[in-house]
Parts: sequence; structure tokens; C-alpha cells
Amino acid sequence: MRIWTCGGEIVSAPESYVAHMWRSSDPKTKAKYKVGAGDAIKNRARAVKAHLGKWYDKTLTFPSFKEWRGKELDTSSITDGFKDLDCEDFEWYLNRFKHIYKDAGVLPEEVFQIEAIITSDDNDEEEKSPLCLELSKMHWTNFGVADEIKLKKCSTSSGSSANEEARSIWWHKSSRLKDGSCCGSLRAWNTDQCIDGRNPKKEVKKLESYTCNLDAGQEAILRPSEEDEDEYLLTIGRTDSHLCISVDQDSLKVVECQEATKWRKRNGFTPIEYELLSDKTKSDWKTIR
Repeated sequence: MRIWTCGGEIVSAPESYVAHMWRSSDPKTKAKYKVGAGDAIKNRARAVKAHLGKWYDKTLTFPSFKEWRGKELDTSSITDGFKDLDCEDFEWYLNRFKHIYKDAGVLPEEVFQIEAIITSDDNDEEEKSPLCLELSKMHWTNFGVADEIKLKKCSTSSGSSANEEARSIWWHKSSRLKDGSCCGSLRAWNTDQCIDGRNPKKEVKKLESYTCNLDAGQEAILRPSEEDEDEYLLTIGRTDSHLCISVDQDSLKVVECQEATKWRKRNGFTPIEYELLSDKTKSDWKTIR
């Protein structure tokens, strides 16, 4: 990122090689230095603060960086190296790669829970305790490994309090459509996991996620219901003849859309990473929906 923002080049040295030495009880391979507890996270936090500026506040919402909230971090050994280079800031970088952060929905304008609209059998007006879609496992990154999406009790949190709750129950629109615009998928906030709509099969009683493909096109969409614009069908698939996700006895099932449960957005809010954008960039990015 520093090369992009400050200028530079990457040079290939074809004849070079990297050797790796496995450490053992042999004094020859014993480390001549010590890494203190928490030093690795501290150095990562310093690097983020030095290069991302005010987006460091977003970093502090992740569990592994919480201990650095309200603490001073000396980044001079990093910033002194490029203070005279007339570097661009991180927002310039976001705009430079807006086909990822904007068009692919990686930096969302809104995150929300996806609540199933379930009514009791004996009284359609009486709603059951709200259930929402949530990843089965809480992983900030899960590259190459599928996760299962289940119905869990919805959260009452929203806004900044949502960051304090270590649950992957918030979602946002993600991934480019074929025309390059956003969005054709639904991604679990603060993770790399998207609803898997690549090859849905009717009657399957399982909904999985996979590592997001930012160019996936149409895979999972909340499509407004014809009866109520605040209610949605959760359609999955890459063709116009979609299947939908429905609730079947508190679990999930792939069905024909005319038979499917309706869904609603719940406790939506604008996340800090979007709020940190300048007014000009927000105006330019309003095409994200």
C-alpha cells in the first residue's frame, strides 16, 4: 500500500532465493532475540495507525486490537520514513481501488441483520421470537473453508454496540454484478464469507457460506416482496429462475420462491468505516445500494 500511496517500484531479483531455518534445541538455530507477549499485535497496530490514519479507529473494533483502545502508540519509526514523500492518504487508496471497495461492496454503506418473518400457527398476527441469519462459527477470516449459516436469536445491538458483540449476525450487500455495479451477494460483516448461491438445489436443508468471490455476479439477493416493500424474498442462484431460502421448523431450506418465507432488514446502521469517508467520497459512492 505504501508503494501506491507514496510512489515506488517492486524489483524482481531472479537469482535470489530465501532460505528457511527450522529452530530446534540446537544452539546454532536458537533465536538470538526475544519476542515479548503481544508484540506482534502491537506492531500490526502501529503499521495500521501509521498507514491508515483515522481508519485506525475501525481496526480498534476488532477483538485482537481492543487492548490498544485509548493507548498511545509511537509510530515515528514508520512515519519518519515517508514524511517527506508527499504521500496520498488512505482515502485516496480506497478511491484508487473503488472497483473493490465501492463496486464490490467491501466497504458498505449499511449493515443489517436478516430476520425471518415467522408467525405462529394458531395466530398469524402473533410473531415468534425473532430469528436471524448468522454464521455458525465466528471467524474474521475463513479463506477456503465453508461455514454453515443458521437461524439464531436476533441481536438487540446496533451501531457502535454491534462492534462489541462478537457475532457474525450482521450482513451487507457485496460483490459485483456482470455490468460491474454492486451488488449481487450478501456478505457477513467483518468477514470474508458470502452466502453460497453458486449452485442451489431445491429441497436442500442447509445454507452455507464460502469465501466471497468479488466478481461472482448474482448469487444471493434480498428481493423486495410485491406485497410489502419492507419485506423481502431471499433469492439465491445465478439465473433468473431463482430459488429462495425459507424457514422449515426453525432451520433453513431451499424452496420455490412462491413457497418461501419473507425476510426483513433489522437494526440497520452505517458502519464506522463508511462514516470515516469524506463527504465528497460519500457523494461519489452513493451508487452502492
